[in-house]
Amino acid sequence: MRFFAKIVFICNLCFVASVILRFVEKKYAAKGITDHAIPLPFLEGTIAVLGELAMIINIFFCVIALILILMKKIKQIPLWIVIFNFIILLAQVYWFFIDNSK
Repeated sequence: MRFFAKIVFICNLCFVASVILRFVEKKYAAKGITDHAIPLPFLEGTIAVLGELAMIINIFFCVIALILILMKKIKQIPLWIVIFNFIILLAQVYWFFIDNSK
């Protein structure tokens, strides 16, 4: 579970990075610049894919963490990672389902 928590944490960081990149690219597009925000398109694509998949992986993690919390066996994962992932899950739900200004 510790390894899974680290993978979810990295995916959630990619989600945050992909949201930031989306805002940067919208800003550049408004100015008429059509280049990528990062000069390495494969890196930008990897961040975008991991950012999009982060919600699915994060849902699995949060469900498993909730079960472990209810069973009082969550001691194997640092609490700050669990809290961070729950907060990011709320942000992901807002970003993908509530915010319609994409």
